[in-house]
Amino acid sequence: MSQDVTLPLRAENNPKFYSRFKWLGLAALGFMAYCLYDGLVTWPDQMERGQTLYTMAEETLSESDKDEITRVVHEKKLHGHGGFYQILRTNLSDYPELETAWKEKAAEAGWDEAPPAKLRAQGDIYGQYIMAGISLLGAIYFLTTVLRTNGRWFELNENGVDSRWGESFSLDQVTAIEKKQWRDKGIARVRYKDEGGRARTFVVDNYKYHRKTTDRILWRIENAVGIDKIVGGKPGPDPDAAPQAAPAPAEAAQS
Repeated sequence: MSQDVTLPLRAENNPKFYSRFKWLGLAALGFMAYCLYDGLVTWPDQMERGQTLYTMAEETLSESDKDEITRVVHEKKLHGHGGFYQILRTNLSDYPELETAWKEKAAEAGWDEAPPAKLRAQGDIYGQYIMAGISLLGAIYFLTTVLRTNGRWFELNENGVDSRWGESFSLDQVTAIEKKQWRDKGIARVRYKDEGGRARTFVVDNYKYHRKTTDRILWRIENAVGIDKIVGGKPGPDPDAAPQAAPAPAEAAQS
């Protein structure tokens, strides 16, 4: 066993682990703003221009032209008004009367002369609002996680394990140490019974907290409560033990 390390051993929160939550939260806020701008500005403008062109086509084109567009829509396996508009927009120059009327209308209204790429509908705009709401919920989750975990710690002291968030237990309350995820994910679950006899779980995670200190704490808990209480894994090596020197090479045999 290595020489004693003064207690308490405190594992501080690892800010690098949670930095990704901060960036995910900011990205979610950015995407929310993007969706809101589309829903409030870009798509209503596209819907107005597209619906205007569609209505003008209904009033201007001959029935044979409409039938031809409908035939191409079915041939290309497009759907409904959106498919009709897509073919109409792509081939607008094939209908000079409609093209001229559209350009005059665009100039009069101060619109871009090029029709929108897609025929927007009110449902598309509502969809942007829904996406903005989902993004806001994601941003709240990620950013509050950063705020909630900032400055967190847990420690091993003479009385057992304590934490900043108020959870604590003595080592004689420990019933098992589950290490199924320790090797791959650095997660161990310390099972214990509280003062009322209820089963509790304390999660030890060496990614979320300072790794070396977390490893030291878990090793000391294992040795204090008995390695027979470890399930789903093996006792870890002493993190404070001095590295063993490599064996000296055998001396060459004398000739």
